[in-house]
Parts: sequence; structure tokens; C-alpha cells
Amino acid sequence: MRKVKWVILFLIGHLSCLVAQSPEESFEQANAAYNGGNYALAIEKYSSILSEGVHSAEVYFNLGNAHYRLGDVAESVFYFEQALRLDPNDEAIQNNIAFARNMSLDAIEPLPQTQLKKIYQFLLSKFTLDQWAYLTVLLIWISAGLLGCYRWSKRMNTKRIFFVLGIVIILFSLFSLSITQSKLQQFKEQRAIVFAQEIEVWGEPNKRSDVLFLLHEGAVVEVEDILTGWSKIKLANGSIGWVENDVIKTLN
Repeated sequence: MRKVKWVILFLIGHLSCLVAQSPEESFEQANAAYNGGNYALAIEKYSSILSEGVHSAEVYFNLGNAHYRLGDVAESVFYFEQALRLDPNDEAIQNNIAFARNMSLDAIEPLPQTQLKKIYQFLLSKFTLDQWAYLTVLLIWISAGLLGCYRWSKRMNTKRIFFVLGIVIILFSLFSLSITQSKLQQFKEQRAIVFAQEIEVWGEPNKRSDVLFLLHEGAVVEVEDILTGWSKIKLANGSIGWVENDVIKTLN
């Protein structure tokens, strides 16, 4: 009996492996459903890929598009934001997330920035966290190589060139390290999307305080603190308040 039982279990496991779809097959089926106008099925297929632990900008981007087609404001903004975190330089994602944000009723103007801050933010968004980290390591190795050449070079003019280049690359590596740390901090920031049609933002984490302002579905907020049942949020314009946890969904 035990042998028969093990054979049956083996066959069941083997058949389940054959029946199970690969993420690539699910992705193709989801694309086919999307192109055929069956957006609900496309969402189901794309979501199944994420449930298997496969995360990519393409999957999030297509999920955002499918929800956008159905008029799901919060969901489309949520998935476009996820895609943008993974691929911040993709123009298609940038364009589509702008359309999705326009569906939200809240026009939140960010605080004004200095020109230097704008340049720094531009550089910050130019590459992903991994890319900035790789660039930093590469610059450190190059500077170490140049300083090594300076140490072992015999000619004075050549030593001077290697020394100057080594110092310049060190400065660039320190700047790259600074951006990498800022990018890491930005990546750790908890941002969330409002999923309720309309929410009240309170002055304190209770409903006995004053309502400061209202937010609507699709609004993007930064979560600064979390208490039992409540989250402290901050908007791009600097406004701060408290909302109930179940009305927002945090970006991972």
C-alpha cells in the first residue's frame, strides 16, 4: 500500500507540474486577453504572475493599463506607481501615470524647489537604486586603479596625471554614493494610494479631532507614521494629517 501511495503522490505531483503555467505563458495569455478587450481576465492573469513572486515593471505597467481601461482610478495609479519604482525612466510609464493621476479629483501641487534641488532630483530619478549602487562601486574601483598607477608610475608627469584623475573619480564616487543613499532613503519611504472614493483627513488619530481636508480616490500620499488603525500622511504640498488605515494601500 505504501508503494502504491507514493506512486500516486508522485504522479499527482508530476501532473501538477505539467498543468501549472509558467509566468511567461500567463503573461502571454494576459496580453491576449487585454488585446481582446477582456480586461478583467487580463487583470486576473497579471495578478497571478505577481502572486507567484514574479515582479517586473512590465507586469505592473500592464496591470495599470487594464485597470485604467476599466476606470479603476486607485488601482491604475497604484500599479503605475509600482512600475515607475522599478523603471523610473520609462517614458510610457511616465505618460500613462500622468493620465491616471488626472482621473483623481485632487490636484495636489508639490512645494516649489530650488534649481539645485531640481537638478539633484533629476539625477536621482535618472537611474534605479541598483544602477546607482553599481556605478558607485565601479567608480571606487576605477579610482583605486588610478591611485595604484600613481603609486607605481616612475615618471613625474604620469604620476601627476594619475593622481589628479584618481582624486576627480573619488569625488565623483562620493557624489554617486550620496545619490545612492538618497535613492535608498526614497525607496524606503512608505507611499500609499487612497482607495476609498472620498476620505476625511483628521488632525489627530481619532474622530474627535477636526477634519483638516478631504482626499479622493487615486491620491498619492506619504506615510510618516502608523498607529493602531491610523496612519499619519503627508502630501506633496506639505499638508499633514491622519487617516484610517483601511482607506489607503501602501506601495511595496
